[in-house]
Amino acid sequence: MSRFLIAASLLSIATAAQAANWLPTSPLIQIGNDIDIFFDSSAALEVTDNLFSGSAKKSATDWTVTPGLSLEYGKDSALSITLSAKRTYIYFNQAEFSNLQDSRDALTAAIRYADGGPLTLSLDSSYRVTARNDDLVQAGVSVAALGATLVRQAAYNNAFKANYKLTEKMTMGLGYANNYNHYINPTIMVASGISTYNTNSLSEINTKSIPFDLDYMAFEKLSFGLALSHDVSDYSAAPYFNSDGTPRPALTNKQMNKEFAGLTVKGQLTESGKLNGVIKVGYSRYNYDGGASTNDPSYSVSLTHALTERISQSLTLSRDITASSTNGQSLTQSYIYGLSYSAAEDLSLNLSVTKSDVLSDTVKVNTMIYTLGADYKYTAHLSFQAGYNFTDSKTPAIPLSSYNSNTFTLSAAFRY
Repeated sequence: MSRFLIAASLLSIATAAQAANWLPTSPLIQIGNDIDIFFDSSAALEVTDNLFSGSAKKSATDWTVTPGLSLEYGKDSALSITLSAKRTYIYFNQAEFSNLQDSRDALTAAIRYADGGPLTLSLDSSYRVTARNDDLVQAGVSVAALGATLVRQAAYNNAFKANYKLTEKMTMGLGYANNYNHYINPTIMVASGISTYNTNSLSEINTKSIPFDLDYMAFEKLSFGLALSHDVSDYSAAPYFNSDGTPRPALTNKQMNKEFAGLTVKGQLTESGKLNGVIKVGYSRYNYDGGASTNDPSYSVSLTHALTERISQSLTLSRDITASSTNGQSLTQSYIYGLSYSAAEDLSLNLSVTKSDVLSDTVKVNTMIYTLGADYKYTAHLSFQAGYNFTDSKTPAIPLSSYNSNTFTLSAAFRY
């Protein structure tokens, strides 16, 4: 706790120093008229009563410090580039979790080209290291397979999109995306005298996707369109170890192919402009290793509504088939309601409720997530956040994989 307070105090001192004109005007470094370099950092304190997302709870308190730099080039020009590099250092107050203390990198890059002509280009790329179990448990992975460990993953996401304006009202888009993950630094678990990795039952997934869309601006702020995509997901074995010499079983599936076809609606749904939406409805068709195909309805609906000048709400509904870490597929249906209140110019409050139903192969997981948050903008460079999260995940077929958790978070973010 004391180290977190010191880190937060340093952020406050830096802001006070700027107010006293001890520091030059932000950004940290400016090169010519086109390049700005910012110091982008944060500190956070987190308290949870269920660190490993298991039915047997284990409480923990950790604090993190995240120094980072971001670079912005050509913010108001035809070609703009944003780069960000951060490293999070995580520390646990309890000695029993000292082996979980580590550092996690996060790198992002975004490139945009729009010279006012019919062609616009975008490229987004990211690399992020995480150490968590809740996403795997909610996808149907057995808690027993993960044990009292945290699974570390490195996720790579790359996406390219080209949009071309065919006419004043019609636009065509074509893209390519590649997303894949690796499990890193697996933890050895010992049960009944046999040692295994916590990744023994997992598969890594490498997904390549080619999306295509065609939009027609039927009204001034409302368009209708067609959306198509072709996805190929390759499975590979995660790091495997078994002290009794048992070899890893062969993967049941090597590749999952999926096609989607649907219709879209985007833009302002009412004349008042208070209700806006992005809607995509269609069908997915998928198969394993070129075998028999299965059809399934797929949709994503995102609605935002301005109740008043200060209060807004949102509703997101989705249903989709994706490749899963259990070497199969996950059918996920989710419903998210959000409410945001701007209490003052520098203070905002938010609430969200998420219901998620995931059918992974033959295991169904039903999850409810409730989140409360507050964001206070102290200055143009320093902000404070507070949040509470309650997660209740139930696996009817495997009661020992059901769990719930309460998490409290306090954080400060500084950008200069």
